[in-house]
Amino acid sequence: MPPETINRCPLKTREEEIMDKALEMMTAQGVAGLTIDKLVANVPYSKGTIYNHFTCKEDILTGLCNRSVQNLYDLFCHAASFNGSSREKILAIGYAYMLYSLLHPTEFMLVISAKTPSIFEKASDKRREQHLALEHKLLDSILHVISEGLTEGDFKLQNHLSPAQVAFALWSMCFGTILLLHESLDRCSVRTEMKLERELINHANLMLDGLNWQPYTQAHDWNETIKQYKTDLFPNEIRQLKQLQTT
Repeated sequence: MPPETINRCPLKTREEEIMDKALEMMTAQGVAGLTIDKLVANVPYSKGTIYNHFTCKEDILTGLCNRSVQNLYDLFCHAASFNGSSREKILAIGYAYMLYSLLHPTEFMLVISAKTPSIFEKASDKRREQHLALEHKLLDSILHVISEGLTEGDFKLQNHLSPAQVAFALWSMCFGTILLLHESLDRCSVRTEMKLERELINHANLMLDGLNWQPYTQAHDWNETIKQYKTDLFPNEIRQLKQLQTT
């Protein structure tokens, strides 16, 4: 292993430790509860050491957001490996997004705050560039499945839509459904009787039917597909979720 690689290893480990502690503090106290001074009091590193890794609190938040996007990308790629049709794969990506939000609610919500100008503009150029590159990579994982669907003839792109618009529409629908029905939020009126998994699948199928993406909802046993997601694709995540729900 080259010397520079050896030197980077402890630096990366230390950076991860700092972010892990920051995440732990935010989970307990919210974003407002995180300050550099409080962080220094909870890690075995000096303020100067922390500033060697992060320029400010906002840089830490953006770093956490970037780590979250990378983890999502890995999960999306795994979802896209599902042994099924392109429509089953794109639905698996939405299902993966839901699982991630339930297993990592703080990171899921952090994406919202980290995108605000008050945070993103204060982050270092390095982490802002990383964030944009990671977002592009995440979008590409969705576009790959859309391209597969078009190539296989599972659906045809309508004249007024681009693949990127389809990807963004699906991403937005999943994000909005998860956000409105997440178990960490209070529910009122019509949302009270709605279950996140069921409604995410319903909304995705409504949109995919609208795109004429086959197989249509009524032409396929989607309950069986969901069972396969749980047993074959995401057994570890389902196990972790059950453990969280019983604690």
